[in-house]
Amino acid sequence: MADQKENKLLENVKSLAVALILALLIRTFIVQSFHIPSGSMIPTLLVGDFLLVDKITYRIREPQRGDVVVFHFPKNPDIYYIKRIIGVPGDRIQVVDGKLYINGKPCKYRLIGDYSYVEKGRSYKGKLYYEFLPKRDGSVKKHYVLKTGTQGDSTEVFVVPKGEYFMMGDNRNNSYDSRYWGFVERDKIVGIARIIFFSWDGEKHLPRFNRIFKLID
Repeated sequence: MADQKENKLLENVKSLAVALILALLIRTFIVQSFHIPSGSMIPTLLVGDFLLVDKITYRIREPQRGDVVVFHFPKNPDIYYIKRIIGVPGDRIQVVDGKLYINGKPCKYRLIGDYSYVEKGRSYKGKLYYEFLPKRDGSVKKHYVLKTGTQGDSTEVFVVPKGEYFMMGDNRNNSYDSRYWGFVERDKIVGIARIIFFSWDGEKHLPRFNRIFKLID
């Protein structure tokens, strides 16, 4: 009887060890979860969204304009940031009166309408747009951008160095991004954000059921 109990305990320990090793391998090489703590990517991502980040895709291809990515913050690698890639190596990026220019050409925009949100008890109001971001293969990435003011609406021209990327938040006037701290090196990019697996509204203290399993565009 004692031998049976010892064997069962040993099997349980082995199973737990295997599960932990698999979880570690998955987290290291395949997928990782992240939590959104701030509103810099509103409306694409909301505070309280929980994401799964794909770490495989960039082993097959290079990051592209329009990808929403998680990366180590250049000024403190222990901190993770999430933004949208706006400029890839060799690009010239500039914002003029709130409009994004890539290699001297302005992106196209379409007004959607008014948008408001609350973050940490503070209310924000602005205009929601579609931004049409040109990709190097000739296609266009359509995604949301939100404008709630004028901060960051005019910048110098940023020339993206080889092996580095220019990031911006979709909440354009409330995003601390490459306009302020520069470029992100390729090896600092963790992966591409794919899906929201859970979302918690901290203002209402309720889950956002309509965002669960929502794909990230």
